[in-house]
Amino acid sequence: MSYEKIELHDANLKSKSVNYEANSVAFEIDYYPTEQSKQRISATFKFSDVSDYNENSNFKELFNHSKVGGNISYWVPALKAGTTYFYLARGFISITAKSIAVVNHA
Repeated sequence: MSYEKIELHDANLKSKSVNYEANSVAFEIDYYPTEQSKQRISATFKFSDVSDYNENSNFKELFNHSKVGGNISYWVPALKAGTTYFYLARGFISITAKSIAVVNHA
């Protein structure tokens, strides 16, 4: 499945890793693979050749919402290079990158 088709409503942002030397950002996210799924799967969303990163988040709200539903409301992924937006429980992330790769974990 291509990343543009992934639905992140009620997904959980678990962690992030920023590598300034490599101009990359990676998020660990648990999401439902389909609307009918009862269980989330874990994946790494890796952004490469990052030129801009902004985040405004409330850790307490992210934690609280991760326990009742999910802490990601939705996302608007960039198509190819561009800016991707994550709308969080009481916050947001915008990230401008040349590429996005999603790797699901078994």
